[in-house]
Amino acid sequence: MTCIETRRLLGAYVDNELDLRGAVEIEEHVGRCPGCGSEERQLRELQASVRTNLIRHEPAPAFEARLRDALRVEGLQTLAEATPPAPTPRRRRALRWTALAPLSAAAAVLMVVALPRLWPRPSDASVADAVIAAHVRSMLANHLTDVASSDQHTVKPWFQGKLDYSVSVSDWAAEGFPLVGGRLDYVEDTPAAALVYRRAQHVVNLFVWPSKRASVDPLQHLARRGYSAYWWTKDGMHYWAVSDLNEPELQKFVELVRRRE
Repeated sequence: MTCIETRRLLGAYVDNELDLRGAVEIEEHVGRCPGCGSEERQLRELQASVRTNLIRHEPAPAFEARLRDALRVEGLQTLAEATPPAPTPRRRRALRWTALAPLSAAAAVLMVVALPRLWPRPSDASVADAVIAAHVRSMLANHLTDVASSDQHTVKPWFQGKLDYSVSVSDWAAEGFPLVGGRLDYVEDTPAAALVYRRAQHVVNLFVWPSKRASVDPLQHLARRGYSAYWWTKDGMHYWAVSDLNEPELQKFVELVRRRE
């Protein structure tokens, strides 16, 4: 993939709008091209800054009800007043558009106000797809770590200043899961810490990012495309462990993480 093609698709890549193959091709290119890699990092930093600092105003509880009432009244009045006797076909079409204009405007306002609250939260399935895709990309694009170290006291400080939350880092080399390093990733449009461990020739990615829900989710499991994932939510944080390890070994890793908490 050329630089021109990459830069044309960088926006869609950062917004997670590409399919897996396209995302992997972009990831491979930005990993070896300093110019495109710098532009991708700038886009992600801008995206994270906007999402962190954007002010969202909640409408007053009665505002939506008043808007619906106004929409209904306006629509009825407009339709009642816009029907002259025996209009010509051209006049009939013009009146129809005139009658619908206030209705469309009010509907647009209603969508702007109500849509953010009606938009569904990302499902576990969509988050699983994003996490597993991030795991696959990290291995295919030679971008497994941003900071390569088995020292937890090196990896943990590396995330400071890059994330607005603290990440707990442990090395379980004695238990057969040595720490390899860490990197910055994105899940649910949120900067996520990816802690990387190895088990023989297998890689385990542990993704950690803040939860958008107040609930505590119990340990859950899924298998997809030859990969296993365990996830849970605790103390306002999401945890996803992904690998192609066999189930008993990945369960052992998850138990280590959960005991540390």
